[in-house]
Amino acid sequence: MRAGIKYLLLLVLFLTGFLWLARKSVSTGVFGYDESDYAFDARLGWTANYTDTPTLPITDFLREGLGRGKSANQREALSESIRKSNDVIFYRHWHGPLYFYWLIPAAALTHSEHALRTLSLFIPIVSFIVISFGCLWLVGGWEGWLSAVLCSALFLWSWTTLGSTELAPHQLFACCCLLALFLVAKMAATSARLYLYGATVAAGLAFCTLEVTFVLIATVVICAVLERRQLALDWKLVLCAVAVFVATVLILWPGAILKLSFVKAYLFMAYLAVFRKAPWGHETLLDTWLQRFTNSPVEWIVIVISIGFFVTNRAIRTKRLLYPFLIFAGLMMVATLRVTTGAPRYALPFMPALQVFAGLVTAAVLARRRKPFAVASATAIAAALFINARIIVNRHPPGADTQLAAVLALIRAEHLESAPLLVPQDYLPTIHYYFPATSLRGYTGDHPTGPELDAGAVTGVLYRADPVRYEPVKIKGKFP
Repeated sequence: MRAGIKYLLLLVLFLTGFLWLARKSVSTGVFGYDESDYAFDARLGWTANYTDTPTLPITDFLREGLGRGKSANQREALSESIRKSNDVIFYRHWHGPLYFYWLIPAAALTHSEHALRTLSLFIPIVSFIVISFGCLWLVGGWEGWLSAVLCSALFLWSWTTLGSTELAPHQLFACCCLLALFLVAKMAATSARLYLYGATVAAGLAFCTLEVTFVLIATVVICAVLERRQLALDWKLVLCAVAVFVATVLILWPGAILKLSFVKAYLFMAYLAVFRKAPWGHETLLDTWLQRFTNSPVEWIVIVISIGFFVTNRAIRTKRLLYPFLIFAGLMMVATLRVTTGAPRYALPFMPALQVFAGLVTAAVLARRRKPFAVASATAIAAALFINARIIVNRHPPGADTQLAAVLALIRAEHLESAPLLVPQDYLPTIHYYFPATSLRGYTGDHPTGPELDAGAVTGVLYRADPVRYEPVKIKGKFP
């Protein structure tokens, strides 16, 4: 009883520290490009997201993509056409609907951008609960307590977690992956088929969230093959696991199978890989990883040292529980290698697995030492992580996008809430979300070109300038 109370107090302490740090990392500004599309999708409601209605049939999607997606001059027209159709999958950015099942009721509770982002902290808090209780469930005893403390500190007080407070499905994907990996680790420890089925369900949840779930599926398959003797792996078990996965997806996202919506996500990923040189930004691979190391040096030191211990220390008795986390993190890092951006959310697919791995290894090493030394070491590591997180959060305040706010203010001031406008492409989702009655065409570059101006009738052009500039124009033709 006393131990349970102590553990609850520890949970409260970690959550308090997390919320205290996160209060400075939640933006108060208007929704940007991705957030505006996600928030607009939430307006479309449950039924639209559950059934993927409306959306282009897969045949039309292929025809439009092959016809206009390869040409840079046609991409804006293709995007405009899809937006006008209110294609629900487009507004989800081709992701699954699971995150939006949460976002829809959350968005109904508040019209404040800051409040909605703050509500989103609920998802990493669930991940924290999965981690802390997962460690006690997986390891148990004194080592389990140390694991829970270290893994929780590594996850909650990480720039990857604290810097990912925008509206996006990546936090939920990380949570689903953590749940699956703990179940796979328990399967390896007990050889119980029940945990394989549980991991399959969790993989189904992840599949309904982000398309990179193929890495998690591959990890579950690899671990099942490695444990094939203990599981008595046969075709019956394989078919049952596949059936459980398909049933999970069919229940949560019927459009994935009935409308082949998941195929669109993978086709879009292939499109980004083949036709777009820098879809996530213009940072290099070196720049990306330098940012990750410099923003979280304490965390990466613990991770690197833990990998060294895992490889060299034969006395770690929990090695059988650890390899699923390491396999998944390694495969995911390779799969996302081309995502060259320092934005913390793009590290969420692999960092939580690495953090749990590092915490479990470090706890296994410390548990063999005297208790006062182990407690002091775990406390020192947690304190160093917290101090590092505070420094980084203060160094990278989210601020508010004053340019976008100025654009919205100008539209209100000029009474353009329902006007046809030619606007910079990266402003388009935000304007569309806040003023859905507008008819928008996007242009790339600093100024619209002649063909972009001649493509349709608009009442004016918004220019990418500081301060924001609007010029009314009169162009012959019919605005589509």
